Amino acid sequence: MHQNPLYERILGLSTPWFVSHVDLDEDSGLVECEASASLCCPRCGQPSPRYDKRRRQWRHLDTCQFQTQVVANVPRVRCPEHGCLTIQVPWAEGNSRYTALFEALVIEWLKEASIQAVSRQLQLSWTALTAS
Repeated sequence: MHQNPLYERILGLSTPWFVSHVDLDEDSGLVECEASASLCCPRCGQPSPRYDKRRRQWRHLDTCQFQTQVVANVPRVRCPEHGCLTIQVPWAEGNSRYTALFEALVIEWLKEASIQAVSRQLQLSWTALTAS
């Protein structure tokens, strides 16, 4: 299996999202997955022109010993019927900087270990773990 379809399965992506490329930086220990979306209105599914985009990045579950980041230029489309709308990403909630799967892992760790231990193990700041 090639790496793009593999990461699409790992991230649970489906249309309109797809992995456009995966990069491994061995020096920093970082895997970066670039996700893209076809441009359709999120309400009616009608193909729509891109209005603009915003580059976002989310921490994901590690890939073996490498920290994994999902990166996407999250587009807004201009639908003739519904106006300007942001295409929602399926792997994270709202303005979170972490994927839903990574957040679930953190919650499970916090049930078993101290904030300090989880912070150290997952390389997260105290603030990231205690923010509401």
